[in-house]
Amino acid sequence: MLEIRDLHVCIGDVEVLKGIDLKIEAGETFILFGPNGSGKTTLLMTLMGFANYTVTQGQILFKGQDITNAPMYECAPASARWTWTTWPAR
Repeated sequence: MLEIRDLHVCIGDVEVLKGIDLKIEAGETFILFGPNGSGKTTLLMTLMGFANYTVTQGQILFKGQDITNAPMYECAPASARWTWTTWPAR
């Protein structure tokens, strides 16, 4: 359903994602978590087609269709549904 192959993404002149590979099959639930600055938001914003995120290498496929350079109005409805979770402070 969603496949990411060797994805490299820049914000301005800074390469933020380097060589991301991911495959999520239909019906699977996928959780993306990690420390601050590890690229979680960058990956999601790229999947949804935000203009400030430039794919410099790689490919994003959704249901077999290449959406790597698709405009936001085409790839946002097809990509991620996300929820923010904030852990309780102690």
